Amino acid sequence: MTRTKKIMAALGAAVLPVLFIGAVGSPAAADCPGDTFCLYETAGYAGGQYTYHPTTSCTNLGSGIADDANAMRNYRGYYVKLWDFPGCSGSLTYTANPNSYDSDFGNNGFSNKASSLKRV
Repeated sequence: MTRTKKIMAALGAAVLPVLFIGAVGSPAAADCPGDTFCLYETAGYAGGQYTYHPTTSCTNLGSGIADDANAMRNYRGYYVKLWDFPGCSGSLTYTANPNSYDSDFGNNGFSNKASSLKRV
């Protein structure tokens, strides 16, 4: 193997793991700002994006996303709980862990259910 081929092989071995880590290090290309909780209309972070800064008071979701959320990103350092009815009520809930994301609420039975949320 020539010296040039050895250098190219070494560079490829060094660069490919970095590219791979970058590709799986974040969930898709949505642009949820840091320190924000985001809901998305469509699984895979597609459709409309709705941003929140949840507090310990209940927030009813506005038109456009109420009963229409299918994915979330929680870039906050605390849990955020969603309810299936306004006023943070109802028997069906979903809790987002701190600094987490879920690209499809369908895998946990919460697609098109969220109506309200708050920090817990």
